[in-house]
Amino acid sequence: MSKILLTLFALALILGQTNGVIQCGTDVLPKVKPCGGFVLGQDAKPSQDCCVGLQDLAKIATASQSDRKDICICFKALMKAGQVNFKKAKQLPNLCNFTTFMPITPNPDCSK
Repeated sequence: MSKILLTLFALALILGQTNGVIQCGTDVLPKVKPCGGFVLGQDAKPSQDCCVGLQDLAKIATASQSDRKDICICFKALMKAGQVNFKKAKQLPNLCNFTTFMPITPNPDCSK
């Protein structure tokens, strides 16, 4: 698990800043890192920290189309780097009580 998280962190640092002000390594990764155990199939349910982080990102994404695109690009890169269980990932909006701002798929369209 720690190797996967280190890989995700390194990838986020490499990606650095997207087109807007949202930075993958400093803005997105810390909020989604607590979700790793759940979306990788190791935990039965998402942690409270996972849910709070996703709720925060959903609020940011709702407020700005530019931020929404940037967050989506970060998620897309993170999903490609790990062995995400998309069946579990698709449960997160319901389990964590937030409205998703992007399709939860292996290759989401971040242009919208």
